[in-house]
Amino acid sequence: MITANKLNLSWLILMILTLSGMLVGEYAEAGFWITVSVAGVTALKGRLIIDQFMELDQASPLIYRIVKIFGLVVPALMILTYLLGPELAQVTQLPD
Repeated sequence: MITANKLNLSWLILMILTLSGMLVGEYAEAGFWITVSVAGVTALKGRLIIDQFMELDQASPLIYRIVKIFGLVVPALMILTYLLGPELAQVTQLPD
């Protein structure tokens, strides 16, 4: 069981990360390291939500592992999209 103090702290951290992400999106120039930092924040926020709010640690280990892996795959895909954006767009576009 998760205590209210731990949930409140997690919520506060999520709000700080969300607001910092908003500032980065507003003022930072796009680039590889910004993408990596946004992907890292996304992974951290996902992990907080999975562990604190979804209570998946009480689910079966298989489900917990799948969701944790998904929480790492999404940030990895963000970085991959930055690196291979034009190529991915070319492969996924509909024919004329």
